[in-house]
Amino acid sequence: MLLRFIIIVCLLVWRTAAMAQDLSSIPGAPENALIFVDSVESKKGMEGLDPSKIALIDIVRGSKLKEKYGPRGENGVIFVETVDFARKRYTRMFGEINPAYAIKLKEYGSDSAFQYVLDGSMISNSIPQMLAAMERKNIERLVVMPPKTAKDMVKDYQPNDKVLWVLIQSKTTK
Repeated sequence: MLLRFIIIVCLLVWRTAAMAQDLSSIPGAPENALIFVDSVESKKGMEGLDPSKIALIDIVRGSKLKEKYGPRGENGVIFVETVDFARKRYTRMFGEINPAYAIKLKEYGSDSAFQYVLDGSMISNSIPQMLAAMERKNIERLVVMPPKTAKDMVKDYQPNDKVLWVLIQSKTTK
């Protein structure tokens, strides 16, 4: 989890992925790693990926990888999620956690009209990248509400044009 956080910080702050063809520019990336982009093995590595379209890079190492992927996985596996793939994954997950979210997502057609709030703080930059790092096991609850209701529940509330607010409480805030 710490390595995932470090990589997300690199993507958001330094845009390390701009040098994606050179894996040595990504902290913790093993040489000759097996690479998957949006759950599909990539024969070209990360070549051709637009850095602004990357939501998450997850680097995995360990002996179990050799069992699963054979000798190709012994140097580690890098999982890359693009923004579109990550958005599909987290919106599906949020809809499973709270069916009201799925209903509103279907009603609006996308989550672009939603204001996400994580542990009481608004997420206003790099939303897909931040939400891509969320795992179901770490979400305590997810609540969908209109902006007026959210006003009293959000620390740094700022009015905006979002029609729906999605409050996510992680298990780590207890």
